[in-house]
Amino acid sequence: YTREITKTRELGNAIDKYNIKGFSQFLNWTSRPNDTPYPPCYLVNHHFRSDHNDGCTKEFSSKLLKSIPDFVKIVEVGPRDGLQNEKSIIPTDVKVELIKLLVSAGLSVVEATSFVSPKWVPQLADAKDVLAAIQNVEGASFPVLTPNLKGFEAAIAAGAKEVAVFPAASESFSKANLNCGIEDNLSRCRDIALASRDLSIPVRGYISCVVGCPLEGYVAPAKVAYVAKSLYEMGCSEISLGDTIGVGTPGSVIPMLEAVLDVVPVDKLAVHFHDTYGQALSNILISLQMGISTVDSSVSGLGGCPYAKGATGNVATEDVVYMLNGIGVKTNVDLRKLMLAGDFICKYLGRSSGSKAATALSKVTAHASKL
Repeated sequence: YTREITKTRELGNAIDKYNIKGFSQFLNWTSRPNDTPYPPCYLVNHHFRSDHNDGCTKEFSSKLLKSIPDFVKIVEVGPRDGLQNEKSIIPTDVKVELIKLLVSAGLSVVEATSFVSPKWVPQLADAKDVLAAIQNVEGASFPVLTPNLKGFEAAIAAGAKEVAVFPAASESFSKANLNCGIEDNLSRCRDIALASRDLSIPVRGYISCVVGCPLEGYVAPAKVAYVAKSLYEMGCSEISLGDTIGVGTPGSVIPMLEAVLDVVPVDKLAVHFHDTYGQALSNILISLQMGISTVDSSVSGLGGCPYAKGATGNVATEDVVYMLNGIGVKTNVDLRKLMLAGDFICKYLGRSSGSKAATALSKVTAHASKL
């Protein structure tokens, strides 16, 4: 045991020469008294930094992660996708405060709400009021979902500056979720795209079930590519590829992305992974390695998967930012402030955060403050 500790310290001294800061401090912490359960404050602060990937770590990253973009845009979907399935109606002012906290954390795109029928999504019946309350919030864009031309017109009347449409790559899911098949839904999307072009309103496209469907199971990459190409040709400024039930793994995500990249430029694509089976971060990483530079996520992992009882849903924004910080990819998102936004909404909902990074960092920070 003593020999192993000596070897570890020798390794630590060697590593410190390459400017990987904090390693010796960590070794000193391992020799701590038993009543010191957490690492020193330096390492706690280190977790929150977006520039800690320096020295030889950068050299290591550049070799293995050379295809990953230097900057990733995060599209925060918590206020809409994260809250829409909550059974108890959340007050408008709580939704607005959440949006403001997310913007203050540095998120430049926050999906605010959806102009769908209140009959189908009562949680978002206050879409008009939410949009009115954030009209003067600067520093971010606030796209809203519009299922059809009627919803689009309502959104524009309420002051929307950016909208989104949401076809599916599964015929069965499209009929069950949108009450029409893929072709009919694409026709609706095309109507919105034409109307938005006249008003110079950007349209984002979401594609559901890109690797799996709760009704059909496996979804062929060619189907996803067909829908993506259709959205691109009708003028969508960005197309988000959504693993709606979170069944994807790198093994299924890679062929799907390859098929889509054959018909849509990489800079027009985003990914939207659910973490139902704990695969979201690995799927995001492989997507970045294939050139994707826009990622959808939800603060505190809000938005359970309605098709898998008790399962988690959206990948947590905190977890995405923590991972990207760790590999030296910039996001312009302040992780501490992001955690405050997550803490705010989780306290209101009366539940713990679905973010593993936020949960761990909160505990580490709390204990470090006592040292």
